[in-house]
Amino acid sequence: WEVKISADWHERFEELCAYQRAHGHCIVPRNYEENQSLGNWVSTQRRNKEHDRKQDPVWKKRFAQLEAVGFEWEGNSWQQRFQELCEYKEAHGDCRVPRPFKENRKL
Repeated sequence: WEVKISADWHERFEELCAYQRAHGHCIVPRNYEENQSLGNWVSTQRRNKEHDRKQDPVWKKRFAQLEAVGFEWEGNSWQQRFQELCEYKEAHGDCRVPRPFKENRKL
């Protein structure tokens, strides 16, 4: 049972590393359309840290691996939306984002 969980964890970690190389960050959206499993896994890692699994040797090693690749523990969604709004303002001269804004529905 633990072997399967460990193999799954390492598989998702490798997917996270590939995502980081492609996007330059580890802020994978929970509803990431290209890889829903990765989005869910990232959310689970954040919850695991919140549940104070830092003392468990296995999790301690995993947390260190995640931090080594620049994992964002907070998810940083507010900061991400703020950056997108700044980019919108730069392009359009104001912060009046139309609804719906097809280029970025979350903005």
